[in-house]
Amino acid sequence: MVGGVPVALALRDLFYAAGLGFLLCVAYSAARMLLGSGRAACFFCDTAVLALGALLYRSAAMSRFYAGQPRWYTLAGGALCFLFSRAAIAPLLSGIEAFVRWCLSWPFVMLWRAVIRPLSGAARARWVRARDARRLHRAKRSRAAQKKRLQNSGHVLYNSK
Repeated sequence: MVGGVPVALALRDLFYAAGLGFLLCVAYSAARMLLGSGRAACFFCDTAVLALGALLYRSAAMSRFYAGQPRWYTLAGGALCFLFSRAAIAPLLSGIEAFVRWCLSWPFVMLWRAVIRPLSGAARARWVRARDARRLHRAKRSRAAQKKRLQNSGHVLYNSK
């Protein structure tokens, strides 16, 4: 059993664990921003944050904490810092994400508006004109074929051999 840890060193460990929680929150938020908010992406990010958090916490406890082992208050401090920073950062990051998506999509939107939409509209109009011309041509041909048909007045009543 490990003896008591002095308060100053316990606070140092607590702040270090809180910093790890904040770092983990930033990594989690960046991963969610890059991967999106689909079910698979959320599952991957959630499991990755748990695994990475456990690895980072255990590593920090072994190498940086005064006692050399995990303590409940450092774990609680890291988890609470993660949750509070996630609640504080999420609205800010959603605005940043929307701005980044707008900046990345702006050239393509401008290309669509300036080049592709007018060309597709012109192509569609040309296709509609050609279709209407084909319909008109077919209608004229069928009317001409109906006019040229003559009635066959000769009927064979019996087989005369």
